[in-house]
Amino acid sequence: MQNTIITHPRFEYLADAIVARSPEKFVKWQAEFLRFADNTPNLRIPGVKREIEHRDVTYIGDFSQMDEVFEHYNAIFALVKNIANKVRIVMPYFPVGTSERVERKGETESAHAFAHLVSSLPSGRHAKNSVHIFDIHALVEQSLFNPDRINAELHTATSLLDLRPGEMIAFPDDGAAKRFKDIFPEAERIVCGKTRNGDRRVVTLKEGHPEGRDVVIVDDLIQTGGTIAEAADMLRNHGAKSVRAFAPHGVFPGNSHIGLSARLDELVVTDSIPENIVRAKGVANMRVVTIGGLVERIMTKEE
Repeated sequence: MQNTIITHPRFEYLADAIVARSPEKFVKWQAEFLRFADNTPNLRIPGVKREIEHRDVTYIGDFSQMDEVFEHYNAIFALVKNIANKVRIVMPYFPVGTSERVERKGETESAHAFAHLVSSLPSGRHAKNSVHIFDIHALVEQSLFNPDRINAELHTATSLLDLRPGEMIAFPDDGAAKRFKDIFPEAERIVCGKTRNGDRRVVTLKEGHPEGRDVVIVDDLIQTGGTIAEAADMLRNHGAKSVRAFAPHGVFPGNSHIGLSARLDELVVTDSIPENIVRAKGVANMRVVTIGGLVERIMTKEE
């Protein structure tokens, strides 16, 4: 029996590509993500008995818009309520991944609250649901989900980087160097240090020799890109021939991708946040690689 894919509208192209590659394994089923006049979700899933009942269902959601979180919850709840055997939740971008700890009493760790919300979903007819997240800021997120209610798995999209012959990898800080050291074991590496001077970031060279070399800065997440830009300038000041950057997630509030791209030879992100496909069309040296193959492997592995 084919696995049914239900996807948020912004990820329909990804589901279409998966089905086109393996039509014997997967079928995409169209849900209607509508809204009532008061803006509450009005989800419609036609053909539930044929395509949802007693089937394994994959839900691919764009969780980058926090005002749509309840809409996703509502959709997944509907799949369980309509007696899917199990629901596999593909969450390419975990929106609160950097808010996993508190340093002062009174602060809140949003990642824990979000994981608790997802864990509260009822299980499928035959098995627990599962949630799949790509390259997030810290592995602790996996432990935030309730293992009695849901299976949580982290996956790396950093492997999508097309490392060029002789290219060095630069990590913007010690944390990134520790997280990704095993992904590029053969590449020469550079480790940067980051300190604060008032409101200004100061990026320094801690390890490696970029002079005359092509360098790619690798991290799991780019917000405004301020640290990446400072690191690129520092690497050029130390003689780097070219500097580009790669991260699975590019958030880019306030269209900050435009200024960041101007300070790089190339900016590469994935479509974990599908809005980046639109952003890249307006920036000549910004490129978006797809996570579609990784999602398909997750679905195939779990069958």
